[in-house]
Amino acid sequence: MTGIATRCARVLAAALCLQLFSHSALCAGDIAAPSGRRYLNEVFADYVRTPDVVFGEALNDTTGRKEKLTMRVFEPKGDKDLKRVLLVLTPGGGFLKHDEHWMDDFAAGLARSGYVVGVNRYRLSDHISTAEEYLNALFKAFSDQKAAIRFFVKDAQGPNRFRVDVDNIFVGGHSAGAATSMHVAYLDAADELDPLMKTAMNAHGGIDGETSVDKTPYRIRGVINLSGFVTDLNIFDKGEPPLLSLHGDNDTVVAIGTAPNGLHGSLPIHERAESIGLSNELHIIKGALHNDTSEPERCPECVPLVKRFMFNTSVRPGNPAE
Repeated sequence: MTGIATRCARVLAAALCLQLFSHSALCAGDIAAPSGRRYLNEVFADYVRTPDVVFGEALNDTTGRKEKLTMRVFEPKGDKDLKRVLLVLTPGGGFLKHDEHWMDDFAAGLARSGYVVGVNRYRLSDHISTAEEYLNALFKAFSDQKAAIRFFVKDAQGPNRFRVDVDNIFVGGHSAGAATSMHVAYLDAADELDPLMKTAMNAHGGIDGETSVDKTPYRIRGVINLSGFVTDLNIFDKGEPPLLSLHGDNDTVVAIGTAPNGLHGSLPIHERAESIGLSNELHIIKGALHNDTSEPERCPECVPLVKRFMFNTSVRPGNPAE
């Protein structure tokens, strides 16, 4: 993996950090609620967006300062259900940039179907020009996404503000956020790690991460990969959470296949999953560019595919999904 990480590190700075997002704030108040099944169809006319929910605090080695980590939480408006399926959703940005509205439209569409969606921020890096810098950036995001998950688990055990079902926790993201999610879901203590990766992970709290003081265990029900990548296909093992991958065949930032720089896109990830018997789906979005899978206006089928995956994978009466 060291050689792969070395080859891809410089490309991440030149490619992933150049992603341009053009999300607009969504006002859903005028949308009528159609009839249908919760989690599969839009059954709520509106949603609630709660910004700046603090889920952790951690030192960013790039700045030398502690940062409060926040997320935007989307919920169906007027919902009375006490246990709701959760998706922790992490946007891209090449580990180098954030925006206050990236993936808001995506999260809103899920909230109108009954999901709770936490769109989380993570600690950024200044640049990624070496393998060490790439892995350091990855494991900061890794640690922070784990803290976001534990925030919801702890909330469910206490004040229950967001009323999530801890048996139905999904993680996912776009680009760098998808890479983060796949490492959170599939990397475990039993994996044989390249020394460079192990050093980076241990520098940020090991397999549990450094961001959350609470180490309450949790289970991930499924994983959503939107135009994502890994540098080591061996992190995937049989019996781990099901995976949904959506990737454009015209993606020039993260190729759907294995690129010369060593990034493994969704096609080799799918092939690895198939070879070991890991439950997974790959949907190739014809003509789609890199950011399209995160933008419902550019990929109208993407949110419905994600909803169908979570609907079929979640545990509920009549659908044990085990």
